[in-house]
Amino acid sequence: MAPEVMMGQRYGEKADVFSLGVVISELDTHELPYAHAKESGSSGGGSGGRSLPDTAVLQMVSLGKLRVRFSAFMDPDMARFVGSCVSVDPSERPTAAEVLYYLQIAARNRHY
Repeated sequence: MAPEVMMGQRYGEKADVFSLGVVISELDTHELPYAHAKESGSSGGGSGGRSLPDTAVLQMVSLGKLRVRFSAFMDPDMARFVGSCVSVDPSERPTAAEVLYYLQIAARNRHY
């Protein structure tokens, strides 16, 4: 869920772009979003080794303090692009048309 949706603000297609970025992260890592923060003893969760409740995870995401992860196997250009899809600021996210264009070009050039 995009930060603007979590905060009860107006949202548009860029909230869907955020969700797509989260789904791509899930497909890449084979993990639920933000699992690294929820796991007990996680060093990246910022909770001193304690498991974070879902409400804390949502708050951290909406404040930009927690982002989805990508595996080392993801193409660096693709990781940067998908990273822009999950930007906290909707104006920094690509439009749906830009996402489609990027993925078409990436598929053509990288044979995905």
